Amino acid sequence: MVTYRAGLIGFGMIGKVHAIAYRDLPFCYDHPQVEVRLSALLKAHPENDLAAIQAAGFQTVTSDPDEFFDQELDFVDVCSPNYLHFPQVSAALQAGLPVYCEKPLALNLPEAEELTSQAKSSGLLNQVAFANRYLPAIQQMKSLIETGAIGEVLHFRAHKFHQSYLDPARPISWRLRQELAGGGAMMDLGIHLVDLVHYLMGDIARLRAGMHTFIKDRPTHAGGQASQAVDVDDWAHCTLETSSGAVGWIEVSRMAAGSGESTALEVYGTRGSVAYRHTHPDTALFYDLSRKQWLEGPGGLSREVAQRTRPGLWPTSKFSQGEMTNRHMASLYDFLLNLKESKPAWISFEVARKAQEVIEAAYRSAAQDGDWISLPLQAGS
Repeated sequence: MVTYRAGLIGFGMIGKVHAIAYRDLPFCYDHPQVEVRLSALLKAHPENDLAAIQAAGFQTVTSDPDEFFDQELDFVDVCSPNYLHFPQVSAALQAGLPVYCEKPLALNLPEAEELTSQAKSSGLLNQVAFANRYLPAIQQMKSLIETGAIGEVLHFRAHKFHQSYLDPARPISWRLRQELAGGGAMMDLGIHLVDLVHYLMGDIARLRAGMHTFIKDRPTHAGGQASQAVDVDDWAHCTLETSSGAVGWIEVSRMAAGSGESTALEVYGTRGSVAYRHTHPDTALFYDLSRKQWLEGPGGLSREVAQRTRPGLWPTSKFSQGEMTNRHMASLYDFLLNLKESKPAWISFEVARKAQEVIEAAYRSAAQDGDWISLPLQAGS
């Protein structure tokens, strides 16, 4: 077994999920080929989260980037806020370290393009955490679409709803500021759906979008009277057309009451349809028009549903850590196996750059009252 020394940047919710995934690799996989030692943590406030930091076993915890990069590391995992991705990923690449980065790759498209260029020039392994691709249900959908089980794709629809910002008393944060987040619900949630459209149905040729901010001012801190303007979207809707001619829409909201986490994706073709629901991450729904029958999961399908990624990446049911941790664990384990085998990642910075280009086009369209925007965007436009 190979042991890798990880440098983790950021220890908010998603950083903790990654730490849990690294810790539990030996428990969730039979004969794991790699293990991870959490060697260093770069964190803005090292005095916070002391119990979790101690449990993770970090050898070095610091707020100083120079001290962090002076440690002996085999790769860097970036889990910080969006506005920090560019300098931190760039520093890691310059230090000669492979990088795993949370989505979005960068604050905006120019930064994403520059990081993609740097990664290509370096030749270092690079991957972005579009972990929804690893869901068994999404893998089944990919196989059913690719093998022609639903025929020619005609149209699709997807949504991702949260209720996380419905409370007007919730204070302003970096996620609600354009200069720090790069966007609102479309950037935060929509980029996941854009990536799934790319993965399942190919490139997006053009789009039009509309967005709205419902709560335009928020307290600067909990219980305070002072407020600050919100300059990102709470809700967004985007109509898309793929290069193959399929049409569809995605809708995202951080203001959907009753939606702690609600995601769905439906794809309709000439011979059937497939669907994913967040409540059933292990199985897709498949409607076979020839049999006029709904089937769930790979069982009963007329053709084999191939494993699209490495076999055995998804933890078995007895060792499930919950859907959120499972998908991040699968993605991180895949990254580590690529590192061990000196193979490129299939969800590289270039994949993330393409998704960010679509998000940029959506914001441009919304700013232009829903005009159609063609992709790829013209250089310098």
